[in-house]
Amino acid sequence: MKTLTILAAVTLFALGMLQCGGGPTDPSGTRTAIADFSYGQHQWEPGFADYPVGQEAFYELEAEHRNLPVPLDTSKRGLYISGNNHSDDLFMFWKGQIVGLVPNRTYLASFNLEFATNVPSGCGGVGGPPGESVYVKAGATEIEPEAIDLGGFYQMNIDKGNQSQGGEDAVVLGDVASSQECGQGTPQWELKQLSSAETVEVASDGDGRVWVFMGSDSGFEATTSLYYTRIAVTFDP
Repeated sequence: MKTLTILAAVTLFALGMLQCGGGPTDPSGTRTAIADFSYGQHQWEPGFADYPVGQEAFYELEAEHRNLPVPLDTSKRGLYISGNNHSDDLFMFWKGQIVGLVPNRTYLASFNLEFATNVPSGCGGVGGPPGESVYVKAGATEIEPEAIDLGGFYQMNIDKGNQSQGGEDAVVLGDVASSQECGQGTPQWELKQLSSAETVEVASDGDGRVWVFMGSDSGFEATTSLYYTRIAVTFDP
């Protein structure tokens, strides 16, 4: 099972987890779960949607927990994901389950995400710019987010929205454009942080669990590659 446990007033960096506020005697308090993928995958799993069934090789879909590229700290790792967006709508994501919330409680979830990108800002591209038209999203759901076969085309079973628009289960955090301007030398990998300005309403199940996912929704008709290094999800009752 893909889980992150929220611990009462205990920091456990080895597993990338933290609870803030709302100790064991205060079940109504805010809780924050942090997953740091520098040294572990924490049983998170990748997925892809918005592409034809059986076209994984053509779309060059890849995902694994791998070392960060230079000039970043190559002793650390991230959740790598990559794909060639032939459909002009490819969604690439990682998902994990969080446990330790109050059972059957409704929360407002907000997100802070760190990832590595080497896409300069201000570049032109097929269908849209490679940086500004690849939208980063995060979401929380009661059911496991999955890509399902609908008439020969993989689509999500939850509402993530489409490209620049969020959905009932996801918010747009920003895009993958780096601080490097287009044409200013060889593109360099750098870490970028994004935070959500909006929240997602989600209810925990009877065991205090919810699913969380993060991904990119692309309008750029070529290859996008990213390394997700850290996510923090705050749950406000």
